[in-house]
Amino acid sequence: QRLAELRVSEATSEYASFCRHRSEHSAVHLLPAVSECTAVQRADRAPALLKVPVVVPRPKRWCGSDWTMDFWKRSQSNDWWRFRARSPAFEHDKKAADCADVEGSASEYVDYARVLQKMDPDCKQDSAVAFPRLSFDSWCPFASGGQELFKSHWRSLTPPGVKDLSARWMKQFAAVFHLDFLEFFARFFKVSLGAAGSISRLHVANHGAHSWYTQTEGKRLFFLFSPREGANLCEDSGTTCDHPEGYAALVSPVDIFYPNAKRHAQFAMAKAQFVVLSPGETLVIPSGWWRYSVALEASVTLHHPFWSLENRSRISEEFREAFVDEKMPPDLLEMAARNVAQIHEQVLQDDDDDSDLDG
Repeated sequence: QRLAELRVSEATSEYASFCRHRSEHSAVHLLPAVSECTAVQRADRAPALLKVPVVVPRPKRWCGSDWTMDFWKRSQSNDWWRFRARSPAFEHDKKAADCADVEGSASEYVDYARVLQKMDPDCKQDSAVAFPRLSFDSWCPFASGGQELFKSHWRSLTPPGVKDLSARWMKQFAAVFHLDFLEFFARFFKVSLGAAGSISRLHVANHGAHSWYTQTEGKRLFFLFSPREGANLCEDSGTTCDHPEGYAALVSPVDIFYPNAKRHAQFAMAKAQFVVLSPGETLVIPSGWWRYSVALEASVTLHHPFWSLENRSRISEEFREAFVDEKMPPDLLEMAARNVAQIHEQVLQDDDDDSDLDG
């Protein structure tokens, strides 16, 4: 009923393009428009120094292996979030199709995804409006009804080999501002539920974060581009958007399947990497890398932005966004800025690369 109230008259450009690509190419993981498209490398564990994307396996008895759509429907059925036609949000999105969104529960989204899996699993071009795709993206269940689940398992969520020092620096931030550390930290562990064909636009993670994505149900296709490809991707920057599910500060307007030959001619020189992520696999992406992803079937992805010694100078940008300028008096904003600056200096002086997983 809520989707009907949206009165969707057109699909987003990304979804329409993907439908066409899927109908014309049996190998959906290839990008004919770029100069090179190679598979992401695989390893048993992530390297200590993260320079390029890598796919690593999760242990067979990993705690999140059963965090499927049915699990979230049972455990967080009444947790509400926003379904978005285009995700993540971007400051300069103006078209009605791009800005379409509706609030709903996790349970409702799972039902929606199951209906689409039955009625339009192949993302037919002529069904793009009849069966619109919306994402339940970057949901934070561990900061709401799933707090106890997070307390029990957060130490086990880090993929093999990953050096994640975020917890240590977020403890410093939480202590200075009198916040509950685990409640604050839980916001950085996100779950994306995706119906087949739901897309995460081509963008870069904010504030120089590394990222990891673990698939717990279904398959999700990722295309990645190195930081050096920004010019070939015609990058566009924006500022903060007030959306609970987050926003992207750096996006690309390029249609990666059918780029505009005049506006985006340089895309032909770009080099891409791809991976079809399956349940039990984790994709680890270094700071600054571009990512686009699409669910190939009903999908659940757990993801986490993180900071290590290599990108630690950027974590203070994340801390600054914890404060809403227009909702705070100037004297408190000034005090918060001074405290964040002090934390920033402490982080820069911290050369210990041992992860801090104490509670």
